Amino acid sequence: MISLELKGGFSEVEKFASRLQLFVLAESLGGVESLLCYPAKMTHGSLPEPERLKRGIKDNLVRLSVGIEHYLDLQADLENSLS
Repeated sequence: MISLELKGGFSEVEKFASRLQLFVLAESLGGVESLLCYPAKMTHGSLPEPERLKRGIKDNLVRLSVGIEHYLDLQADLENSLS
């Protein structure tokens, strides 16, 4: 599990997620695929914003769970999505 804070807020996270090709937007599928989770709207979306922020779950936080894809393919996907 890797956590990243992107520049910007929700709109930047949406752009980033929409450009990814190998990461699936999901909390957990129990499989071997690489996943992208957006905690502010997914796992912690039911928390009031002050409580969520107190726990360090900012609007620009994303979590990546790396699967079995080749690491160079994942790296290229992330670099492309961040550009």
